[in-house]
Amino acid sequence: MNQQRTSTILGALMCIFLFSAVAAAQGGQLVAAEFGAGDHRADVTQQVRSFMHDGILQFDVTDQTFGVDPARHHIKELFIRIRHWDGNVEEFRFPEYAHVNLNLDPDRGYEWHDRELHIMRAFYGGAGHFVDVTELLRSMKHDGRVFLVVDNRSMGGDPDSHVHKVLRVLYWHEGQRRQIVVPEHAELRLP
Repeated sequence: MNQQRTSTILGALMCIFLFSAVAAAQGGQLVAAEFGAGDHRADVTQQVRSFMHDGILQFDVTDQTFGVDPARHHIKELFIRIRHWDGNVEEFRFPEYAHVNLNLDPDRGYEWHDRELHIMRAFYGGAGHFVDVTELLRSMKHDGRVFLVVDNRSMGGDPDSHVHKVLRVLYWHEGQRRQIVVPEHAELRLP
């Protein structure tokens, strides 16, 4: 019995490390969050939203965090659904006791009244492994334009060598909020 419990705890700790490192930054908007095990889940979307500050979502996955235990005496998971700028919805799973650290779009702060190009957010990666390349892209702006081939070299590294990556850019131009998703090895031209 003790060996099984030790194996379960070690497995959970490995999952915590694995999952807390997986979803570091990706941008997008929180769609929904559920906490529980199997068919016993509770909607914790509002609780999760309350932890977001300036687009950063950080908290620990526990019963106490959400104020609910929908599956008593079971190891639970948190399911977070994020809608990316291209409209795709991605689900992230965090085991109980994991630390969530997601970089999402803030609810406010995306107003830009100038007509020139302004990059609000930019993320490079795929399958949940994204890095924030906002400042990198801003530094590549010359004469009000950005032109580059999207690859690991231009993006400053490879966030995951096992997946095909994309560059997601949220920007303002001529007073309008716009977004673009560029696949790896394709050209980014803004505006």
